[in-house]
Amino acid sequence: MPPERRTFLQLLIFATGLFAVQTFWGFNSATLPLYLDELTGSKTLTGLVLSIGGVFGAVMPVVVGALSDRTHTRMGRRKPFIMGGWAAVLVSLALLYATTNIFSAIIYSLFLYAGFFTAIGPYFALLPDLTPPEQRGTAAGLMFLMGGLGILSFMFFGARSWDQGRVLPFACAAAGIFVAAMVMIVGTRERSDGAPPAFTERLLGEASRNRPVLVFLAAMTCWWTGLWMVMVFFVIAVRDMLGVSTQDAVMKLLFLIVAYVAFALPAGMLGDRLGHRRVTAAGLAILVLSMFVMGFTSSIATVWILLFLTGAGYAVVLTVAYTYFLKLIPAERTAGYLGLYMGCQNGALLVGPAIAGLIIDTLGPRAMFMCAAAFIAAGLILVMSRRLR
Repeated sequence: MPPERRTFLQLLIFATGLFAVQTFWGFNSATLPLYLDELTGSKTLTGLVLSIGGVFGAVMPVVVGALSDRTHTRMGRRKPFIMGGWAAVLVSLALLYATTNIFSAIIYSLFLYAGFFTAIGPYFALLPDLTPPEQRGTAAGLMFLMGGLGILSFMFFGARSWDQGRVLPFACAAAGIFVAAMVMIVGTRERSDGAPPAFTERLLGEASRNRPVLVFLAAMTCWWTGLWMVMVFFVIAVRDMLGVSTQDAVMKLLFLIVAYVAFALPAGMLGDRLGHRRVTAAGLAILVLSMFVMGFTSSIATVWILLFLTGAGYAVVLTVAYTYFLKLIPAERTAGYLGLYMGCQNGALLVGPAIAGLIIDTLGPRAMFMCAAAFIAAGLILVMSRRLR
């Protein structure tokens, strides 16, 4: 039985979950690299430490997604994993704040990423559980709008205060995650569909025979490798490339996120209207162009324009590609397939930061932007492939 249409308030409460998700990514992109850079003194080593998260990003969503599809509790299929994952994140943030030892920081980072990737797969699987197909573009757009507000609030209140100390960045991350996650968990009621279905075939075996799914996942791995290169090292790269302060670099990232927030909901609605594949390809093309030019320009005015375009393209790729993938997968195994989606997206974290750190140390930050553009271009080529039709 398909889910009933949701009210705007119901969609908004559910969307607050992405406020927590994007608060985490704001911390991961703007604060955690600076924290690790201080401990290690090496951007290459910092990139390698951050890439540890890719191990969990590649494995945890797949495993947890499959378990979630088979789980039946009084709270639902998804909420137990969401609650447990966010609890582990909050504990890990407290431990990271308290340590200045690189080895301890690596261990706590493992728990941080393990908790995060436990929570997000089941959360994203809730959207198709709760909304009918005709509402999913709008619902996803509202999700990523709230997510943008999450990362914006963290950047404004937490990340830009790093030069004055680490208290506010860590406190803002913990508070944003806790409040937003609790609003979503308490305010969203999962559907009661009875016992989970019995599966006669393993997820990976089924997915391996679905060519459109395989091509999409390969494309997404390419473009997220490029995006992780830029997002994780954006503040450090822009600071060194343009010779500006950390606060100034954070403000430029903040502007990029403002553009992303502004385009999130319109992008979701545009995908429903013009076609998800076509709009996804347009967003990727914008990202390729803006990042390639970023590697050459020295004009501050041009940088602001490129940041605006990057934010718009990023909004399209996040919002529309997600709803496009939902059209390619079977409804009864949503969390399992979205686990594969998250596994490829976040598994790219294994290589993206490591490549970026190495390139910055050897060729400079401008080369990082051009290399990222090449990875995203590879994803664009696969999206336009006939095998994805």
